[in-house]
Amino acid sequence: MFKQQLNQLQTTLENHEIYNYIKTPAHLKIFMESHVFAVWDFMSLAKRLQIELTCTRLPWFTPEDAKKARFINEIILGEESDLGDDGLPASHFDMYLAAMADMGCSRHKFDLFEQHYRSGTDLERALELADVPSYVIKFVRQTIATALDGRAEEAASSFFYGREDAIPQMFQALLDQWGLKKESAPRFVHYLQRHIDLDGDEHGPAAMKILSDLIIDEHAEAAALQAAQQAISARIALWDGILADMKKHDAASHHQEASAHLELA
Repeated sequence: MFKQQLNQLQTTLENHEIYNYIKTPAHLKIFMESHVFAVWDFMSLAKRLQIELTCTRLPWFTPEDAKKARFINEIILGEESDLGDDGLPASHFDMYLAAMADMGCSRHKFDLFEQHYRSGTDLERALELADVPSYVIKFVRQTIATALDGRAEEAASSFFYGREDAIPQMFQALLDQWGLKKESAPRFVHYLQRHIDLDGDEHGPAAMKILSDLIIDEHAEAAALQAAQQAISARIALWDGILADMKKHDAASHHQEASAHLELA
């Protein structure tokens, strides 16, 4: 679906410079400390689809389509309570936080954002108060807007094309380029591999089936296509922002090294 219309955007995402650029622990920290927000807001799209396709209110009544309800419930089961590398239930978000700890990453900005939001601050202001990069704020803003206000087919299209369809290739590229071994980063490699396996073999096809069933007319098809284009473009912009931060870090490091050499001379 939408293969021709999305080909250029998908190719740009698949060949993004970020996959080859990440080479040092500092690069990985910059990546994870921003990417954690995308890991978090993923669940808002998934939960929107669960609300749409199942009965989450009381009293309970039968979902309109038990097949779609099963598809999204299976996705939620895997994302919200998968088995970690220790064999215990954990959400993929919690797995990511554990992986960040292994890699020496700071979760301070996310924790501060959550603290502000839970205390009643609106989403965007909470992100700003936590000093979250502007490109991350833009990404999260679009995701949450789609989850809260988008049509069902728009949420499903964003979920499939921006997440389930794209993630296996993205994460495989990251694993291949980094050369990370399970011995050196067990929880991060487990997180990446679980997404590659689940999204490629199970969640991706299920999300695609949900989307196909929701496209019932030309209007829904046009809305789904636009949502797909926006989701992929948002991911590219997120990668652009993270890559720019890595390059800024490298430039600052090189400047410090050059200054140190001059002082020694």
